[in-house]
Amino acid sequence: MKIQKTNLKASSFLHMIAAASITVCMFTSCNGGLTEQSESDPAGTYRNYLLEVRKMKSVSFEELSENLCQWQAIRDSVFNHVRQDTVGIHGQDLRKTCEGIHDSLRLEFSRLALSRPRSYQELFLLKRKLSSNDKDNGLIRTVEKIRPFFESLDKRPIHKGDRKQIISDYRTLLANTLRNGIHGTDDMTEFIGKEDAIFRAFLPYLCSIGDEDISDITRDTEKCCLQILFAAERKEIPHQDALVYLAMRTNRRLILNTGTCINDIHNQKVQTKAQAYAYIWMLMRPYVSMDSFHLSMLSSKDQEQLERFAVQTPAIFETLCRILNSGDNRLDELPGMLMEIYIHTL
Repeated sequence: MKIQKTNLKASSFLHMIAAASITVCMFTSCNGGLTEQSESDPAGTYRNYLLEVRKMKSVSFEELSENLCQWQAIRDSVFNHVRQDTVGIHGQDLRKTCEGIHDSLRLEFSRLALSRPRSYQELFLLKRKLSSNDKDNGLIRTVEKIRPFFESLDKRPIHKGDRKQIISDYRTLLANTLRNGIHGTDDMTEFIGKEDAIFRAFLPYLCSIGDEDISDITRDTEKCCLQILFAAERKEIPHQDALVYLAMRTNRRLILNTGTCINDIHNQKVQTKAQAYAYIWMLMRPYVSMDSFHLSMLSSKDQEQLERFAVQTPAIFETLCRILNSGDNRLDELPGMLMEIYIHTL
């Protein structure tokens, strides 16, 4: 009975964290092509590849990442051919067959991701390996053009005031932005700069996050970000610029927030179960919110910071588990579970 109870606690903890991890990831696959035989029979080629993957039992991270990249290359070629053969019932049946095989490959690669213990560092590396954004010269130029703006934010003073004043000013900034709208790059950078100063001022009060309902701030922040996308649709901001500004803003906030969470836990500011649950959700966000697009925009400094976070994460979760009294929680399985979730978005 005791063993069953412990396993129940462990299962509940892992399911809770997995629920915090489910997200829609943007993805750009590796390049590749089919042979002449597979061009004439894409479903047969895809099915044969599935049979080969099913023979794999346990793979290293290097083998897993290489096979995933190969899968994406084959997938792209298969479905490119399927799109050319969409006439009549045959085309519809071919697509359904290939989609069914694709779902089976997701399951097989999920199995392989769980075949050995994985690490948080490997999770980040996997997403970067499966990205082709580093080959997009236009995107690279846009990122390098915008990066100095975000680097300059560290030199700006944080917003002044106590916790109550900071939250009040945060709401005022969001309300004014929604009222006036965002109609160009200057409006966008002004909003991001002011919001960043207030956000950094709020971080020292993160451990008291449950003391007041600030869901309206989250909701209105999302609306303000939509204003940037609306401006891009109206061609008031270049579309790629808008996407890069938003992605780099998200990266910066996640890194700042995660660093604060880790410091708070080290400094024993997290004491209650409610705090522990909140911090678990926040600490999971870099691993689930940063897709290949976001990771491609990180500076070398940002990547080093995320590596340090990844190294510390297992011990941090152990500390939170002790607060939650969750027993034998099988935390070593969590990075593999996160890989599994990511693979199901491919």
